[in-house]
Amino acid sequence: MTDREEEIRELVKDAMEALNRGDIDAYVSATDPDVEFKSMIAEAEGETFRGHEGARRWWETVRGAFDDATWEFLSATVVGDDEAMVCVRISGVIGGVPVEQTMWMALRLRGAKAIWWRFYRTEDEARAALRPDAG
Repeated sequence: MTDREEEIRELVKDAMEALNRGDIDAYVSATDPDVEFKSMIAEAEGETFRGHEGARRWWETVRGAFDDATWEFLSATVVGDDEAMVCVRISGVIGGVPVEQTMWMALRLRGAKAIWWRFYRTEDEARAALRPDAG
């Protein structure tokens, strides 16, 4: 594994651990001030979250949808120097019913910060979101 691959894996793992602790400031610190991302949780509204304020609004959306949300980092595939596909599992309770969802994320980075972050239901969707030459 290259140093860059390890750096990206650690960035994502740290972000997931921050979410599990409810430490939104630590999560936001993993993102660029101009970050743009979309979440499956808010997809019905079609909302794109932008910037650090958007990251905070996204977290409030997640907390509003899930009780006891827990994020588990499963794997990461680094593509080039600035993109990655990440697999995570979220579990929690929605409306009194326990749920568990495996999802994939596609990320673009600038240095050690995420600048573009999208959530997908399948690995193929995440891969397609990256550059055509991403594999």
